[in-house]
Amino acid sequence: MTRKVNVASCTLRRDGQYMVSYKDARGTGYAVSERPVPEGKDVRIRDGRVIA
Repeated sequence: MTRKVNVASCTLRRDGQYMVSYKDARGTGYAVSERPVPEGKDVRIRDGRVIA
């Protein structure tokens, strides 16, 4: 299932990917991204990964 969420923070992990924390109607969650995402941007996530 794909959801649209708002990025709260983006942190570089040791493996070179980025840990994105986000807020949506369900509360706070986390996803992985291959590139940095600016705070406050709306993105789509699926299965714990940022897809857009």
